[in-house]
Amino acid sequence: MAKFVIAGKANCPHYAKAELLGDYLQRNLPNFTVHKWPIEPKDWDNWAKAACEKNQWKPPKQSSPLVWRELIDRGGRGTLVGDLDDFQEYAHCYYGTLLNHFMANTSALFRSIAEENSQQYTADLEFNQQYIEKTVNPYHICIIGADHPCAYALFPDLLSSKLFPNRDICLQLVTHDPTKLTALQAIAMEIEDLACKQFRSIEVCLQDQKETSFKNMDFILILDDYFNEEKEKNFHDGITEKKRLNQGYDEQNLFADERPPYKPEKMTYDLKSAYQYYKTLANHMQTSLKANCRILIACSNSVMIATQAFTRTIKTIPSHHILGLARTVENQAKARIGKKLCLDIKNVVDLRIIGDVNGEYVIDTNTCQAVDYEGAIWAQTFLRSSTEMLADSKYIREVIGKEVEEREFELYTHVEQNRTLVQTQARAILSFIKDWINGSNDAHSYSCVMSCSNSTLGLTETNDEEQTDKNIICSIPVLMKGQDEILPIDFNLSNDNRTALIRILK
Repeated sequence: MAKFVIAGKANCPHYAKAELLGDYLQRNLPNFTVHKWPIEPKDWDNWAKAACEKNQWKPPKQSSPLVWRELIDRGGRGTLVGDLDDFQEYAHCYYGTLLNHFMANTSALFRSIAEENSQQYTADLEFNQQYIEKTVNPYHICIIGADHPCAYALFPDLLSSKLFPNRDICLQLVTHDPTKLTALQAIAMEIEDLACKQFRSIEVCLQDQKETSFKNMDFILILDDYFNEEKEKNFHDGITEKKRLNQGYDEQNLFADERPPYKPEKMTYDLKSAYQYYKTLANHMQTSLKANCRILIACSNSVMIATQAFTRTIKTIPSHHILGLARTVENQAKARIGKKLCLDIKNVVDLRIIGDVNGEYVIDTNTCQAVDYEGAIWAQTFLRSSTEMLADSKYIREVIGKEVEEREFELYTHVEQNRTLVQTQARAILSFIKDWINGSNDAHSYSCVMSCSNSTLGLTETNDEEQTDKNIICSIPVLMKGQDEILPIDFNLSNDNRTALIRILK
């Protein structure tokens, strides 16, 4: 079987003549097949040069068309026939008697066919583009502050079907620091090398590079932490001070239980500058945001102030589409309870974080339950009250909060190169996105930072001296049933927790 490939410029009359000759031979010869390959005229020269170099062919005299024979039954690269004149000579040598009728065609016919080919080629391109736009509906995700160490830990899970099922994902990595662009481009190359099934494209850009950088975004993840460098410096100074103190204790020959525990100094945050920074970013974004865009604020050290700035500035999307991440603190508290009860963190449910996750907050364990706790009574998916199982009210009231607050510095001192821990935050982000986009598929509550009212917090019946603002940004427990079903739940705080919450919100 002879298979010939005829490639040429879509509007070329010589290509039209070669095409017509190929069709004529295909109709009259049982084992002769032709594949026609029209090329955009402006791209033809580069395409023909590349094809000749790839197959080690000598370029023919005429640039268009290019004809070669493929040995489909034997494999290997094709054998070059040449241009139109070479193809006609080839056909005349092998099938001379069949070409008498074909040679009667005029050049006017070939020019007419060339014009028709050009029109059909343009129409096919438009049809293919419309088909792609109808059938391919990519999900656009933007990560602001993609130079944060946590961003690297999000892949490849962020591109998996567990988070965004049946969607092609287009990524945009954004940073405000021009010196980090090279690092982000390297990350982009690694993401492309992952060859994830749902991955479609990736773009790296500066935060202020263009006003339309957030256009068509379906999901925006904020990792740009205003206080990140300041906190790392504070932790580094704390480690240096702790080493100095331990050296003095060693000289005094003190045992470990005789050494007072070291507590790093609490940071003082410049909240006004941080609010202005995030307000400027929100103003820059809101001009091009889609109405159904969702924003997750996961900058761990400035979640509260960033959520406040975004919620009060962005008016083009509903306020419940802007959420702050409280799951990092929630998971750390669950881990402390799980360690006490010898349980995995996933088996501690309905723990609530209420208040300011970057400051003072209430860890409400009144509804916290343990799943599959191996106690005197045990059954699969059997729920027991964690408070009842702990049987340690002092630990719940005084110790667990301090352990969660000090946990980050404690682990920071043991991490190689003393980097801020990113896996805890990355796991919290991924699990939160999964529950937000697809629903949690359970009846358990989870904590998140969002705009709420006094009635949501159960403070409508407070005294005059206990009044708080009407619109409050704080962490509250919610049910996550889907993208548009983030439902704050009614919760009854104990008197102590209620008093503490009122003090925090003031």
